[in-house]
Amino acid sequence: MVYSLIIFFAGLAVLAGASRFVLSSSIKISEYFKISELAVGYLLIAMATSVPDIMVSATASYEGASGIAIGDILGSSIANICLVLGIAAMLSDIRYKREQTLESAELLLLVTIIPLVLLTRTIIGPTEGMILVVVFGFYALFAIKEKFTLGIKEGISHHQWIQQVAIFFVSIVLTLISAHLMVRAGIDIANNLEIDNAIIGMTIIAFGTTLPELAINFTAIRKGHFALAIGDIFGSCVVNLTLALGLASMINPISGMGMFIQTGIAFLVGAVVFLWYILMKHEGIKKEHGLIFLIAYIIFIMMQIVWGFSAGLT
Repeated sequence: MVYSLIIFFAGLAVLAGASRFVLSSSIKISEYFKISELAVGYLLIAMATSVPDIMVSATASYEGASGIAIGDILGSSIANICLVLGIAAMLSDIRYKREQTLESAELLLLVTIIPLVLLTRTIIGPTEGMILVVVFGFYALFAIKEKFTLGIKEGISHHQWIQQVAIFFVSIVLTLISAHLMVRAGIDIANNLEIDNAIIGMTIIAFGTTLPELAINFTAIRKGHFALAIGDIFGSCVVNLTLALGLASMINPISGMGMFIQTGIAFLVGAVVFLWYILMKHEGIKKEHGLIFLIAYIIFIMMQIVWGFSAGLT
């Protein structure tokens, strides 16, 4: 138990430090190619920080643990919107131009509906998984076409760009390793406390795989890079619900959509719709909005714990 706690907090320290280098290097990369911060968040950082979710869901699906796979995907998406965005908004009002994010919010709502409709089915097999991967492909093409404008920026040398790319990937590796260590330590702590393993997928593991986004976006918000943070949150949700879920179901059909999963779907739909409403009606995400997201996440976690223990899930 003591060893697990040490690993957990050591991983947290490494994660916080590495996230700062991820942010600084990604900004330099976007400056060199004249790529908007929103685009960097949508694909570059979102893909990198979603690797833990992809690996966890794929591994769980391969081992026949479909509950952990779908639990991590739903739990991470809920955590991205409610926890990451909620706490970030409470720390500082998130300001943005409505026209900059409105189209992206509508795309997020559309892309989210497709996998959630599939999740209402009894089983998600390779065919549905292929559809989700194709949806992700169209999303990536949209982001590249609409948000990327290539062109070398004067004042930043090619050598400096290579250095920043190297720093970016090394930092991403460190964030992934530290997040993995924290997840493993969290599982050990949960087992020592005799918390039911069925809860881990949507709570502890989902929280652990969301830590890269949490750390990176906190740093971005503190430094005023609001577009990058919003892009990463949107992009990570799309990657989780399309690519991660698609690959997991292609590896092994996902079944057993009980009340535990249906509750997660309902919470995610509510969170996405509320976020879309905020982006439609306001010029920013204010502290009161962040508080609502955070309270919703706490209620969600409490419900999963209570229902998990009461149902005696394994």
